[in-house]
Amino acid sequence: MTGSFVPKLPRLPLALIVPVSVLLIYLCLVTGEFLYEQQQLRDTAATEQTAQIRSQMFRLQHIVESALAVHDEERIEQEVSLASTDLDLMVLVLLDNSSAIRYANHIVWQGSRARLVIDGYEPARHEQVVQGGTPWVAVNPERLSVQAYYPIKNSDPGRFGEVELIYLEYDLSAAFNGALDQLQQRFLRIWGVGALLILVLLALLHVTGIRPLRLLARAAANPSTDAFARPIPLASSEIFLLQGYLGETQSRLERTVKQLRDCEQRWLFAVEGSHNGIWDWQLASDELFLSDRWKDMLGYGPTELSSEYQSWESRIHPEDKDKVLQALYGYLNGESEVYESVHRMRHKQGHYIWVLDRGMLVEWDEQGKPARLIGTHRDISDEVRNQQAIAHQASHDPLTNLANRRAVMDALYDFQQGSGRKTVTRKRLGALMLIDLDNFKIINDALGHHHGDRLLIQVAARLAGAFSGNALVARLGGDEFAVVVLDVAETPEAAAKRALNLAGQIRQLIARSFNLADQQLNVSASVGVCLFDNQQPQEPAQLLRQADMAMYEAKESGRDGCALYSPELDDKASRNLWMQNELRHAISRAELFLVFQPIVDARGELVCAEVLLRWQHPEKGLISPAEFIPVAEGSGLIVEIGQWVLLEVCRVIKRLEAQGCEVPPMAVNISARHFNQQEFAERLIALLKGQQVMPQQLELELTEYALLTNLKLISERMQILRQAGISIAIDDFGTGYSSLSYLQSLPLSRLKLDAAFVSRIGSSDAADAIVRAIIDMAHSLRLAVVAEGVETQLQRDFLDELQCDFFQGYLFSKPIGEAEFAARLGAETFTQPQASA
Repeated sequence: MTGSFVPKLPRLPLALIVPVSVLLIYLCLVTGEFLYEQQQLRDTAATEQTAQIRSQMFRLQHIVESALAVHDEERIEQEVSLASTDLDLMVLVLLDNSSAIRYANHIVWQGSRARLVIDGYEPARHEQVVQGGTPWVAVNPERLSVQAYYPIKNSDPGRFGEVELIYLEYDLSAAFNGALDQLQQRFLRIWGVGALLILVLLALLHVTGIRPLRLLARAAANPSTDAFARPIPLASSEIFLLQGYLGETQSRLERTVKQLRDCEQRWLFAVEGSHNGIWDWQLASDELFLSDRWKDMLGYGPTELSSEYQSWESRIHPEDKDKVLQALYGYLNGESEVYESVHRMRHKQGHYIWVLDRGMLVEWDEQGKPARLIGTHRDISDEVRNQQAIAHQASHDPLTNLANRRAVMDALYDFQQGSGRKTVTRKRLGALMLIDLDNFKIINDALGHHHGDRLLIQVAARLAGAFSGNALVARLGGDEFAVVVLDVAETPEAAAKRALNLAGQIRQLIARSFNLADQQLNVSASVGVCLFDNQQPQEPAQLLRQADMAMYEAKESGRDGCALYSPELDDKASRNLWMQNELRHAISRAELFLVFQPIVDARGELVCAEVLLRWQHPEKGLISPAEFIPVAEGSGLIVEIGQWVLLEVCRVIKRLEAQGCEVPPMAVNISARHFNQQEFAERLIALLKGQQVMPQQLELELTEYALLTNLKLISERMQILRQAGISIAIDDFGTGYSSLSYLQSLPLSRLKLDAAFVSRIGSSDAADAIVRAIIDMAHSLRLAVVAEGVETQLQRDFLDELQCDFFQGYLFSKPIGEAEFAARLGAETFTQPQASA
């Protein structure tokens, strides 16, 4: 970690938040209960007082009616006076039919109209009670009193007047206040006891929770090997578990840091093994890291150059500086996909050396501006000097400064005849690679010959910078280039394999974007390869013809490919024509079928199966995919065949499910031409929906060559597939497109490590370092890795050490037919070699 966490806003501690929150909640609860009980007491007091008033009023009603019946006016006055002794009695009056007060607890009211002197009196209620003959008693919350209307039956209204109603209003304030005083005293006792209990609970919470959390926070802020080892006294079980989890997390972090450092060391080993210097530029501070190898190329020791940008810029040749800085800042401004420059650098001793400088952005700031650039620096002085020497001879190409056709023929002749060399008795094999740019005529016609020539110059610079030592790079004419590599290997098989690998690297080199006419241009190339040795001499012209035949074979296979010459190429043209005609009817004749090769995890359990296409011809028998797939690619039949494969895979999945099998995801190889068809993704999703197959049961495997077209369009198409649930893997990784930028921008799920890398495990430290670097890089990008072609336990053990995710190869199973695959779906592991279907 490069820094510590600092809160942006002030935070309150739990030691304050918890007590305050608990006390507030307690106060709210106590207050709410107090208010509720207060209301209950009021209601109870009002109810009791109302009941008492009803009883008294009933008695008074009876006395008044009896007194009226016997004309005892004095008795009425006595009862009214007696009732007036109650200090809470507000109003007690007897009213006639005109609301005049005949008798009252206050003498001054007698003879007055009730509505004029009594606030709470309601004439309408008076009339309603008299007419109904039913008493009315109710609590008036606004006046905090009880009001009562009682009708009087007057048998002799002539003498006493029309006395017909007793009206009473009784004050409830005294009753309410007495109950409230008792309630307040009780709640003061309850609140005090409760507050004491809460303080005890808060103290316990502080000891068992807040204090341990504070100690854990301090330990996390300053982690050490035993920061979480000592148990915290009196901590709760949850805190104890949290302390344990933090200790485990710290241990995992330390292991992760160690693994990261190990990966960095392996990466440095792989880089240093390539003899490249490394530079790392922080744009904001102009701080520039220069590796020891970088400094050594210029004659400096590890501590002789300062870590600043000027250490690099000040040593660029004055004539090259403008071009280099223009390329650099053009890349930083997004005008080109990569930074690449061939220029001169001043050596410590004063002379200049030629370097190939490449860089890539790896960090951006919060505004999206470039923040960090990492690159390599390689001394190519020998190659440049060789080119310059040839340019002054008669056998050189005036445009690209490369060797021309005659120089290539001389080199072939000298190698085979041993002219100008020390006699060598051992057999030596060389390779001639003929390179032709695909569709160069379209570029030339669209941009003009001047820009076409500039493209050829850039291609020549790349080829010259990539090959050195015993390799000769030449331009034969037009858009044809040649690379002559001497001493490829000692056996024809190894030489063929090595030459094809070199041809693949050439294609990757040319596939990177070119900056031409203020735009980026992507081109591809077809490479033809022929081998020769020093013991069976052939005419150079014959070798060029053979390489030319192989190059056209690559073009006929769909362009952007490579082919190795063999004597069968002469007969292959006619065979290809026959195969193309037969292949058109292979689907309708049911000659194509599928086989399946399991992909297993580290425990040997099946996680996926790669679907492989086979052709059983009725006359020729089993025809290898290596023969008919290129024909299908070149003729365009690959799209129809690929669609049939996808449909047949869906049918196989449904058949296996009908048998009760738990079907793993099926990985299907999709050709670049098929994948680049318009609406490929939509058609595939519709096919899966029509066949009722879950998208998660299908995985597409694409080679890196499928990404050589419009990367933005490819990314959009992949996003559609991934959103539908279809995963995408890159097949034969490491043998195709050399730029790795697509790994960051495409929604991939797996990388399939090419069998060519797996087969060389254990052969050298460099081979092992490449495999290790690829797996580490994939894991850092959160991509799973499938190792193809695992055939030996040694390879398996080495890949296990690197934590490779999945394996595929004859060590676990050869490709098997549908019936055998269905029978083996219930097997726990695939750990033993199986017979081929």
